[in-house]
Amino acid sequence: MNIDARFVIGAGFSTHSLSASGTLRDNQSTSIDQWSNETTQFVRTSSDEETNYRVLDGHEKQLTIFSSVQEFLSTGDFAVANETARDGLVVLTADSASETATSIADPGRFEGRLVVSESGQIHNFSVTLTRAGERVSFSYELRQAGVESVPKPDWVDDVPPGATVQAQLSIDVKNDSYLTLKHTEGDVVPSATTVRVESNGTTDTVSLDSSLTAGDTRYVYFDASAQELRVSTDRPEKDIVSPVTSPVSVQITTEGGAILHSGSMAWDSTSASENAADSESMRTENTNDNATASP
Repeated sequence: MNIDARFVIGAGFSTHSLSASGTLRDNQSTSIDQWSNETTQFVRTSSDEETNYRVLDGHEKQLTIFSSVQEFLSTGDFAVANETARDGLVVLTADSASETATSIADPGRFEGRLVVSESGQIHNFSVTLTRAGERVSFSYELRQAGVESVPKPDWVDDVPPGATVQAQLSIDVKNDSYLTLKHTEGDVVPSATTVRVESNGTTDTVSLDSSLTAGDTRYVYFDASAQELRVSTDRPEKDIVSPVTSPVSVQITTEGGAILHSGSMAWDSTSASENAADSESMRTENTNDNATASP
């Protein structure tokens, strides 16, 4: 993939924004915009097909966008270069990775250049390396220092109300037969929420029979006679269920368009069928970090 990003941090980390765009491995265009104050994070993601939103309580205590900078700085065997920089700046270079850098497949194929102030502030940083059999290039540049505050962008006003629903849900596959949907914690999931399941070469959607609160469980299954997706508060009998086959994809969406869960599972059906009656063959969990909403 190829991604360009611009990150702005307000004084005291009171506000920050992220704007990134590029292409993924399948050449799909994508973009992400984020704005955060001291209490709330607003996120907008767009692809070739749709735009989604999510709203999260609190803000990041650590900026994940800088994790690559930290990793590559600790990986490179940097030393002061025989290169002159402008006043107050120091240039360091590395042509190999340190021996302790286990994440680098080929330590000999590491090239890095770092420009810092005498106080240690990074002004420019670029690195090219081999990781997981692929060539990776990363660059960072400081554009501006001393930003007091990052204003709220206009797109935050477009965030739909449904994007504020935050719930932790888990999906289990039981005996290749049905799914269990558990609400573990968080906001109440409205009764108009739909569950979409793709399995057995078919896709179907069913609405929850009632709202879900923390501790509630619902059973989702394909009816063997009608071949329709059903949801029930009771565990379905085996003779009315059309078994689900690996892989299976599940998406749970509120009426307002918030995607509370989206994921896929795959498992070994033979080994799963040999488990006890209530054993689980595969589990996928969702946190509110994955909640999105379409306008």
